[in-house]
Amino acid sequence: MLTLNMKFMQYLGILVGAVYGLAFRFLCDMEAFRGLYDFYNIYSVTFLWILPMVIGIIPIVFARAEVLKSKTKQVLFPVLSVLLFFTFALASGIEDFLCILIIIFPFLISAAVIGPLAAILIKNISSKKLYSIIFIPLLLSPLEAILPNQQESFQVKTEIVINASQEQVWANLLEVPELSDEYQAGLLNYIGVPKPLYSKLQIVDGQEYRVGYFSEGIELYETITKLEAVKFVNFKIQLEKSKLRDLPTDQQLLNSDYFKFDNISYSLKRIAKNRTLLTLSTQYSIESKMNFYANFWAKTIIKDFESKLLNALKKTIENQL
Repeated sequence: MLTLNMKFMQYLGILVGAVYGLAFRFLCDMEAFRGLYDFYNIYSVTFLWILPMVIGIIPIVFARAEVLKSKTKQVLFPVLSVLLFFTFALASGIEDFLCILIIIFPFLISAAVIGPLAAILIKNISSKKLYSIIFIPLLLSPLEAILPNQQESFQVKTEIVINASQEQVWANLLEVPELSDEYQAGLLNYIGVPKPLYSKLQIVDGQEYRVGYFSEGIELYETITKLEAVKFVNFKIQLEKSKLRDLPTDQQLLNSDYFKFDNISYSLKRIAKNRTLLTLSTQYSIESKMNFYANFWAKTIIKDFESKLLNALKKTIENQL
C-alpha cells in the first residue's frame, strides 16, 4: 500500500501544477485584482514565462525522489502539467484555442527547461521552502506592471492582381458582396479567427459606418476617414460600436489596451485595361513588454486574414464578369 501511495504521489504533482495554473488564471479575471495589478497581460514576462515555470516546478517538488532518478521525468512531468492546464483552461472556457496557440510555445519551453534545473535545486533545498514558489507570479506581476510598456506601430500589406477594371474592383470595396462561397477557411479560422461575410454602408445615430459582418455574429463598425474615388479608401475601426464575441480572444486581445487597430486601407492601381492591383494594408499598434512576440502573432494572423480575404474578393469580382 505504501508503494502504491508513493507511485500515486509522484503523479499528483502534475495535477496540482495544472490546478495552480488554472487558479492563477481565474485570479487574473477577478475584478478586484484586475483593478490593482492587471495580472492578465498575455504579453507579459510574468504570464508567458514565469507562470509556466511555477506550474512545471510543482510536479518536481511533489515527485522529488522519483524525478531525481529520471531525466525523462524531469522534462515530462512539467510538460504534462502545462498540457493539463491547457485542457482545464479550455474546458472551463477561460481560454479558447487561439489563446492557447499564442501561449503554447513559451509555456512548453519554460516547463521543459525548468524541470531539470529544479531537480538540481531540490537536492539541497527542502520541499517546504520550494512550495513558496507559488507566490512568485503574484509578487512579480505587480512589479512588472510598474515598468512602462513599449508602444510600437506596425503594418501588414498584401497585394493581389484582379482581372477586372479599376472601377469594377472599387464597386466591391465599400460594400463587399457575400463572400461565404469564395472564402477558403484555414486552420486559424477553425480555431477562432472569424471569417468575413459581407459589409454594408449604414447610418447609425446620424453617423455613416461601413459595417463588416463576420461569422459567429461579429460586427465591426468602421468610419471612412479618407476616400479618393476609384483609387484609395481608409477605414478606422470603432470598437466601442462593434459587436464582438464573448470569447477570451475577442475580449482579452481585440478589446484590450495591448493591441489596437489603427487604420485599414485599400489602394487600387491600374496595370492594364482589365487588370487591377489591389493592396490591402492594416496598421496596428502594440503596447506591451514583449512586442516582438505579440507582433509575431499579430502579423501571422493579419497576413493570413488579408490573403484569404483578397483571394475571396478576386474570385467574387471575376465571377461577376
